[in-house]
Amino acid sequence: MAELEAGRRVGLASLLATSGSMPRHEGARLAVLENDQLIGTVGGGAIERLAIERARAVRSGGAPSLEWYHTGDAMACGGDALLAVRALTADDLPVLLAVRDALLRDEPACVAERWTDAAAPKIEVGPAARLDAPAWDDAHATYREPVTAPSRLHVFGAGHVGAALVGLAAAAAGFEVHVYDDRPELAMRERLPQAATVNCGAFDDLAASAAIGPRDSVVVLTHGHAHDETVLLAVLARDVQPAYVGCIGSARKAALAREHLVASGVPQERVDAVAMPIGLAIGAVTPAEIALAIVAQLVRRRAERRGEGPGKGERA
Repeated sequence: MAELEAGRRVGLASLLATSGSMPRHEGARLAVLENDQLIGTVGGGAIERLAIERARAVRSGGAPSLEWYHTGDAMACGGDALLAVRALTADDLPVLLAVRDALLRDEPACVAERWTDAAAPKIEVGPAARLDAPAWDDAHATYREPVTAPSRLHVFGAGHVGAALVGLAAAAAGFEVHVYDDRPELAMRERLPQAATVNCGAFDDLAASAAIGPRDSVVVLTHGHAHDETVLLAVLARDVQPAYVGCIGSARKAALAREHLVASGVPQERVDAVAMPIGLAIGAVTPAEIALAIVAQLVRRRAERRGEGPGKGERA
């Protein structure tokens, strides 16, 4: 928004609909700033080159465009994409500010792009609609996309794995990460610059007071089995459960922890839902590798909640 506030135009290319095999799907966007800096991607390859070319043109005053692109003409994947390209100007700031305010308040909203007049597309924002994913309405030439706050990740434990997880989850996977630890020498902003918050205190107090919502993820990586179970018990005893809970440890530790949680009164179905041992089975050994396995599982679970399935690559 700084570009628009400064009076500079931004070229924006968006995928409004896709079919078949595509590297990215509806909702993917690429912006070209005045200095030619690129933000985002619509999938790379030939469609990316076309998007950049057209975004530069509209940024410089060219006309908007809305056109189906057939990747089979230039790429091996063989899918199709509805590529929309338009300029963002200072006139669009009220809508963008409304979206930002909704995100800051953690209030879901819906953005609509109306292309009934392809020469003058309009963008609007309103209350959340009954929409789980971006959708193109061909009859009304309208694209709607639900907008929610970034996925929040609560990491209990700021040791080697926790520190590696913070950086990877925030930078690579787009999570808003909140960290909790009882060791002042580890729970420091200087060690975890990519964390949204860093909290120090007793684990039982931290777990009880953490603002964990139904769309959030919780990862438990403390420095002892007893602390892990303390955090798990506090989280699983909540009326509102997070979307994902995972805990590090061996299969033997996981079995014991499950027994203790059930004996403490946690419903069996909540205990069974915990990813424990945590992470995808990729043979991870080092803290960085373990963090990668955890992030991979977080991304997979997030995609499943969105109805997107496991995506490309190995179907483990």
